Amino acid sequence: MNDSVPAPKFIVQPPFNSESVGDCILRSPDGTEFKVVKAILYLGSTIFRDMFDIPQASNASENQADLPVVPVEEDPESMQTLLQMLYPVEPPPIKSLSLARKLVTACDKYFVNSAKVRLHLKEILSKSQSLEEDPLTCYSLSWRLGLEEEAIAASRYTHSVDLADNAVAQKIVSTSGSLESFARLWDLKFRREQALDQILALATDKRDIACGHHTTTPGSLKDYSVRKGDLRVALMVDERRRADIRCTLVEGVWK
Repeated sequence: MNDSVPAPKFIVQPPFNSESVGDCILRSPDGTEFKVVKAILYLGSTIFRDMFDIPQASNASENQADLPVVPVEEDPESMQTLLQMLYPVEPPPIKSLSLARKLVTACDKYFVNSAKVRLHLKEILSKSQSLEEDPLTCYSLSWRLGLEEEAIAASRYTHSVDLADNAVAQKIVSTSGSLESFARLWDLKFRREQALDQILALATDKRDIACGHHTTTPGSLKDYSVRKGDLRVALMVDERRRADIRCTLVEGVWK
């Protein structure tokens, strides 16, 4: 006996549900239908205009009969959020990096104005929770959207990431759409490591570099690594409290 509970059906919100005003249906792969006004989507995407110009069969559900149906590849959540971005309605809530990533892909596909995309995704990419959970995605999407300050902030959370890992490099390049984004992050991390070494070098020779309570025991290589790691964390936490994010360790490293 199969006790699995089927996934709940996606609930389409106004102004895209069956009771809303519209002259066309967008249908996602799972059969979810969005009633839309073609003229509004014309203004936001030239791709939608081309799609609507192609003759479509009228095979919508019974309560939306006689309207042309255009199949789309996006899942319901992504399509509804995309439509909310294009319609003159309240900005859509973007609560996950997964959705943000799918929206960036969809907006590229439909040629949605990049300024509009930046406006809606800037908040999720700069949230502390997002930065801590997946700094690479935050960095890569910020780079792709041209959000320089957000990319700099996200880069500060990547100190513990092994950039020599092929999977990491592939994720950055594929998400950002740019090999340069990976090269810049690599160079930035290298320069920051140099800056941390310079800061730690200022410690007096008589102090244990791992513990300020001992003044005669020389610090070991392990102690040095621990202290360097602590300094990375301290600098990262300090950055969270800054309203105006700047790369301060080495002047001009981002440019």
